[in-house]
Amino acid sequence: MSATTADAGSIPIFLLKTKSTPHDGYEEYFSALKLEGRELAPTFVPVLEHKLLEPGLDTVRQLLRSQGINNSCDEGTYGGMIFTSQRAVEAFASLVAE
Repeated sequence: MSATTADAGSIPIFLLKTKSTPHDGYEEYFSALKLEGRELAPTFVPVLEHKLLEPGLDTVRQLLRSQGINNSCDEGTYGGMIFTSQRAVEAFASLVAE
């Protein structure tokens, strides 16, 4: 694990991601933040394995086919998606290309 040096008064937090280089925006953000007057000490827990799960892909695939991701307020639809990694973007792009 990659750690930021923490002192006795800091609050340790885990970032469940591989640290980006040369700069990591999450590390910069949380290192600059204080909680109840105490500094935060981010620690990176790197990704051990990346594997696309077919049941999850099937769910998104069906939402795309049924237009379940749209800008309506209908029940059972989603107004958007938030991508949290480049791998998620690539997986979504492969489904759109189908």
